[in-house]
Amino acid sequence: MSSFNLVQIVPSLDSGGVERGTVDVANFLAQKQIKNFIITSGGKMIKELDDNFVHVHQLPVSSKNFFSYPSISRKINKFIQANNINLVHVRSRGPAWMINLMLKNKIKTISTFHNVYGGNSFFKKIYNKGLSKMDHLIAISEYVKETVTQKYNITNKNISVINRGIDTEYFNQSINNTYKKDFINRHQIDKLKKIILFPARLTRWKGQLEFVDVIKKITTESILVLFAGDTKNESYTKKLQEKINKSNLKNTFKILGSVNQDEMRLLFDIADLTVSLPLRAEGFGRTISESLYSGTPVIAFNYGGAKNQLEHLSDYFKLTPQDYASLPNKIDLLLNLSANQKVKIFQNVKKVIENNFSKENMVNQYLEFYESVQS
Repeated sequence: MSSFNLVQIVPSLDSGGVERGTVDVANFLAQKQIKNFIITSGGKMIKELDDNFVHVHQLPVSSKNFFSYPSISRKINKFIQANNINLVHVRSRGPAWMINLMLKNKIKTISTFHNVYGGNSFFKKIYNKGLSKMDHLIAISEYVKETVTQKYNITNKNISVINRGIDTEYFNQSINNTYKKDFINRHQIDKLKKIILFPARLTRWKGQLEFVDVIKKITTESILVLFAGDTKNESYTKKLQEKINKSNLKNTFKILGSVNQDEMRLLFDIADLTVSLPLRAEGFGRTISESLYSGTPVIAFNYGGAKNQLEHLSDYFKLTPQDYASLPNKIDLLLNLSANQKVKIFQNVKKVIENNFSKENMVNQYLEFYESVQS
């Protein structure tokens, strides 16, 4: 029997790294027959949760209206008391403030910093700092730990690192050929071309617009770039499509929109190269390890959580941040690797990922952490 009765609080469970980590931890505890709770506003990933041991309670915790927080906080507190919860794990800034508005006498609180949050206004700085006011803090990478300890004057002993993890068991499974062919036909993907995958939601700081400029400098007839990620930012998506059209590159780029986990794994499989080129350093960037574990080369700006993942891997995968001048040659190099070159640069990739960035490591570390908090 576990020493903790846990609730994780996450704004929504639609898509993304935060959400994937929440689901992975909840289902791992369920496998151990440890009953646990999630408070969220909803989302399509709820259907992935174990029905027997994971209990979802829906509240509007995705709200950005600070004036609604006291009311939501009272509802969270009522739920915590009714279910004898003694451990609260918040995974976002809004829910952190909802918990900060509660009396926390009988519960221990944990927060995870999933990124290094920007914003220079006084209110934004105060809002961001909410995560640091929990009893125990977790960072998803060494980069996040180093940055938030400086930014919020947190002593190193008060923050632990639990790296995000990819599902290595899932990525080791074979892909159904019929499913693969149907996907390729449905999206009219020309497999005679070299496929570059850009997996990221369509938003300004992810760098899609800049990548269009890069591809314009390359002979494009033999290249197909796939943008895979949600398109909720409609104005940015429109701007990206307009830039593609004006550059006469409609046959070079496809915007696939949001894809599910199976489709993303398939995309890593059919791609010849994956790129991760955000305009600012990311907290982790899980698609880097997912692509490499799938055997697909990566070019990533070598900073933030990407740098942590690539530290012990080949320099072929690394690019100085914002070095767009070198990017066309780097793309050409990786798209035309010989079989021997590819074997060489991938020599220790799977071992590094399994030892440091696997889901198995992540969920076991969370379980140990939860137990230690309550011991």
